[in-house]
Amino acid sequence: MDRVFKYPVITPLLVLCVLLLVAYSPAAQDALVLIEGELWSQIWRLFGTHLVHIHLAHAIYNGLGLFLLAAVFHTQFTNRLLFNVMLLSALGGTLVSVYLGGESNFVGLSGVLHGVYAYAALRIVQTERTKGTILLALLVLKLSYDFVTAGSQLAWLDGAAVAHWCHFGGAIGGALAVPVLRKTSLELLRGADEQH
Repeated sequence: MDRVFKYPVITPLLVLCVLLLVAYSPAAQDALVLIEGELWSQIWRLFGTHLVHIHLAHAIYNGLGLFLLAAVFHTQFTNRLLFNVMLLSALGGTLVSVYLGGESNFVGLSGVLHGVYAYAALRIVQTERTKGTILLALLVLKLSYDFVTAGSQLAWLDGAAVAHWCHFGGAIGGALAVPVLRKTSLELLRGADEQH
């Protein structure tokens, strides 16, 4: 049982369960999606909109994407760290999309996935410069593609466009998570104790 908790599988499993529950609940979708003009009065929507998806296949693809990232980058994450990176990526995705892109009508976990990828790539740069640089270059190419094709409607998303600002903001949130989450809670508490 200890092996299960060693790898970041609990967070993706719980997120996938929540994605599926939300996908089957129109009431939950209404409660979580962003409402223009009410961003700060209903703060949960900053994060909740990432749990809403256009349809079940969209939710499943994003859930599987999270599992894939957690598996590929398992040495970079614990369950708690992955969750914290996801929160910062969601916040970045929402704020950049709303304030830089002027778009509040988006849903899905893909911006968060871009943040998880950015976090892992930046952590890898610190120990394996070439590999990390290649991973970051791939992220820049992907984000550039998103911006070049911005506004293109995708048939598999029922005609919706890719949330390119959210992807960009998620990547920024993931990048900011590297210095923000540098120390664990225990290390921060020990540091506070040493100061007293």
